[in-house]
Amino acid sequence: MSVTFGKLDVRTFKHARHRMSKYKHLLFDLDGTLVDTFEANLTSVIELLDRNKPGHGMSRDDFIKFFGLSGPTCLRKLGVNESDIDAYMAEWINLVRAKSHMYKLFNGVVPVMECLKFRGYHMSVVTSRTRGITLGGPLGGDMPDPLRQFLDMSICANDVPNPKPAPDSLLHYMKVTGAKPEEILFIGDAATDLQCADAAGVDFALALWDYRGNDHLYCKHYLKTPWDLVSVVTQKEAETDLGAQMHKWAREINAIGQIGLTFSQDRFDQERYSRLQDIAAQMAACYVGVDEKIIRKEWTMSGYKTPQLDTRAAIFDDQDRILLVKEALSGKWNMPGGWCDENMTIMKNVVKEVKEEAGMDVHPIRLIAIHDKSRHNDKECLTGTLKAFVECSAGPGEFVPNAETVERRFFSLNELPVKDLRTSTNTLEQIMMCFSCHKDPLWRAVVE
Repeated sequence: MSVTFGKLDVRTFKHARHRMSKYKHLLFDLDGTLVDTFEANLTSVIELLDRNKPGHGMSRDDFIKFFGLSGPTCLRKLGVNESDIDAYMAEWINLVRAKSHMYKLFNGVVPVMECLKFRGYHMSVVTSRTRGITLGGPLGGDMPDPLRQFLDMSICANDVPNPKPAPDSLLHYMKVTGAKPEEILFIGDAATDLQCADAAGVDFALALWDYRGNDHLYCKHYLKTPWDLVSVVTQKEAETDLGAQMHKWAREINAIGQIGLTFSQDRFDQERYSRLQDIAAQMAACYVGVDEKIIRKEWTMSGYKTPQLDTRAAIFDDQDRILLVKEALSGKWNMPGGWCDENMTIMKNVVKEVKEEAGMDVHPIRLIAIHDKSRHNDKECLTGTLKAFVECSAGPGEFVPNAETVERRFFSLNELPVKDLRTSTNTLEQIMMCFSCHKDPLWRAVVE
């Protein structure tokens, strides 16, 4: 099942705050990454060999290990004579076309690409397919119809001297676009994709949603769901920002100091650990712009220092609109929620917070995601914070303005108050992720 939000108006989103990562160009493998073609491709090549090489004695696993290679290369690996390659390819193309009705987009691909497109990322396809081998069926021609609007170009096996795993496809993209290797992230599902990226000096992300036992591959990023890609490319790039990196170090130094004060019995060591906390507060103050005494007070606690837990409710009505509340203090719109209280589970805390802020009884359905706030949200955190997003069904209840919230309202995706979102609590990407989960019965929680 493919999920789409429909056509969004880019003008709606242009004012949203966002910090781009180092990646500006996202290149995708096609088969096994964007489109589920596995069974159709496998049965086609088996039928091809059964027709022309009866008794070939190859198993499904024998065929699978050649996936990701170009058609001619795959046939060579399967023992087809060079003189017969063209004839085999022509027959294989016809078999693939006959099974194109089996193709489908992976869950979440469309809304993820929609989200990334509006954020300004350049997206293209690098495939081992030969140009002209159509996907056909309900997905259209050389590229699935739902994907065409997001893609700048496609590079096929016959567009370059040597297809994947050679780096030619990625080098060709860089030559045409002027993109630098460090600005590119290549997303694929096979060892050949990884080899192509490594040879071109490009970071690689392994797509695991069409799992074929490739999780042993060593690469930069591992993606369990398409939404993990949003997490990777939109997280703040602290490594290139000295101030952000200093703030990260400050939090770690403070944690070391706090743990030392908790467990040390030596008064001289305690003085040293306390001094570490002073230094950490001074470092954080330089970046956050808050008086170091305030930071020091915020960081003063007893016991082992661990992240705090924030819970947020994604509540949808029967028109598939999401509920937001307007905060009294900030005047910004927010998903209802708050800090997880003592003796409260995530689900119970969500129910409590929604009742307090929106005056509504809700029933938690499933966990959408757990995000590290420092990696996803705009405002820097003085303490580590994890954010749990929970899908809930709406129940009865009357809203009464209170000390925390002055209004509640359901919004469709195209009606979101993007300019007035409290992005330190919930970004546009996070809300879009909740919409995607709501429409996908097979959703798997994103933990990033």
